[in-house]
Amino acid sequence: MKINKHMRQVGEIKDRGIIKWQGMFLTEHVEMIKAWREEETKVPKPDLTEVDLQLLQEELEIAMKRRCVVQIQTWKDAKFYYHEGIVEGMDFRTKVIIYNDSVKNRRIPVGEIVSITMIE
Repeated sequence: MKINKHMRQVGEIKDRGIIKWQGMFLTEHVEMIKAWREEETKVPKPDLTEVDLQLLQEELEIAMKRRCVVQIQTWKDAKFYYHEGIVEGMDFRTKVIIYNDSVKNRRIPVGEIVSITMIE
């Protein structure tokens, strides 16, 4: 039997999952399923308190002084993104953090930052 990427073993039953029903779906159904899957993967923006923001600022200042590698977690468009590098500085006028990821200097808006973790 040919192995299909959609085939999975459930107990003793070989199930094709949703692939067996695709011929019966209307275009509207397919669009609704895609929208539902996208909605399921969305993550709400974390609500940071004043204490959380103060801790982020302290971690950032320590990382700039020690010039150590940090992992910066950002939230944008209902998804989390991870950036890793050495914090070079901050641009207070445009409210961005400048970090070097061993390729080039990159910028992250301060409003998107959720957490900063130092990597030893």
